[in-house]
Amino acid sequence: MATHTRFARNFTPDLRRLKSWPSMKGSLWRQPYLIELTYAKNFQLVKESIPGKKLKILEVGCGTGFMSLELARMGHYVTAIDRNKDLVSLAKRTASTDPYRKTRGGLTFDIANFDRWTGRPEAYDIVLFSRVLHDMPQPERILSKARVQLKEFGRIICLEYAYNLLDRRAATWLFQIRRILEVAGWTQLPHLPEKPHVGVNKIMRENSERKQHINSYNEMRKPLVKLFDEELLSWHPYHYWDILANMRIPDKRQQKSFAALLRSIEEFLIRSGEIQPVLFRFVGTKTRR
Repeated sequence: MATHTRFARNFTPDLRRLKSWPSMKGSLWRQPYLIELTYAKNFQLVKESIPGKKLKILEVGCGTGFMSLELARMGHYVTAIDRNKDLVSLAKRTASTDPYRKTRGGLTFDIANFDRWTGRPEAYDIVLFSRVLHDMPQPERILSKARVQLKEFGRIICLEYAYNLLDRRAATWLFQIRRILEVAGWTQLPHLPEKPHVGVNKIMRENSERKQHINSYNEMRKPLVKLFDEELLSWHPYHYWDILANMRIPDKRQQKSFAALLRSIEEFLIRSGEIQPVLFRFVGTKTRR
C-alpha cells in the first residue's frame, strides 16, 4: 500500500521532529497527526517486541530510516540496510542532524541488497523486517539468511502486510468510506462506481493486481514457523493507510478527527471479527533445530 512520493527539500523523516510538509501530497508524512496514526503506531509494535538493552539489531529494508533511528535512541546498536541509495542517503542525512545523536547507540546505514549482503553470522540479537518481506522473492531463503545472522536465542520481528487476505467484508467497508470521500471531493484515490457491488469488485480486483507485492501470507508464515519458534502472532489495522495518504479534507481539524476515527473503527471491526486484518506481527526465536 505504499505511495511513492517526491520528497520535499530538507524533508526529515523523524518521529521526534514531525512537522507539516504540504508539498508531499501523496505521503502520510505531510501532516504530523497522520504519522502518529500510522508509522508511529508501527514503531510502537516493534518497540514492544524488543526486550533488553543495548542489543545489536539489524533492520532489513530500512527505507527512510526512521525506525532504526528510534531504536538507536533507545540505546541499541543498529545496522540498517536498504537497496535504495536515495532512501539511505535521506536516512543518513536525518541521522546526522539528530539532536539526540550524542546519547544514542550506534547507528550505521548501508546501501545493500540483503540477498547479496554478506553480514556476519551470529552477530545480532534482533533481525527486523518492517513491511518489506512481502516484496522479497523467495522468502524462505531470505529468512534462512536472517537466521544465520542471529545469535542463538536471537529474535526475529516481522511486521508485514499480507495483501492477499483482503476479504469482501473489508472491501465493502473500504467502498463505503471511499465513496463518501469521493462524493465530497475529499480523496485522490481512483474513482469507484456508484453501484456498491461493482465498486467492491473493483477494490478486490485492484488489490489482487498489485504488482509490487510478491508474497502471500502463507508464503511468509510457513518459513517463519519453520525456521523460528513462534512467540507472538498479532493482527493490526492497516486498510486505512491508503485512505489517509490520499484524503484531502479542507478543514485540518476535521481531517485529523476523521483520520483518528477511521483507525479506531478499523481496530474495532478487527477485534469484533467483522473484517479480516492484513497487517501482522510475528515474533520468533532462533533455537537449535
